[in-house]
Amino acid sequence: MGADGINPICFEIWVGDADRQWLEVHYVKEGIKPLGKMKSFIPNGPDHPDSLLDACIAFFPEHFGSCPNLAKVREEIEDTERIDFSEGIDVPPSWRKLREEARPLFKKLHIFKADLKEMKL
Repeated sequence: MGADGINPICFEIWVGDADRQWLEVHYVKEGIKPLGKMKSFIPNGPDHPDSLLDACIAFFPEHFGSCPNLAKVREEIEDTERIDFSEGIDVPPSWRKLREEARPLFKKLHIFKADLKEMKL
């Protein structure tokens, strides 16, 4: 952590809302790669309790390298660019096991929330 307690920022997870919520990643630090070709995913529902955990697994898999099922999930998603948990589309069969293995490592991440609001100038 930097002197301000926030920096350096490695990546941002943006949440979009339309007819369904989706999450996508924007990398700040070079060299971080997503799981496979993941670009976004749709959670089980808006603000689902596992959404942020799933996002960190998908977009920062190197942090979860010690999880036994990470390699299996990597094989299962192949060229998948989006997982839709709400519709069950392209969800790897081993994701649920990986999620539970990743939970303790997830709790070690430093995560901050920021709401962006348009400024009236």
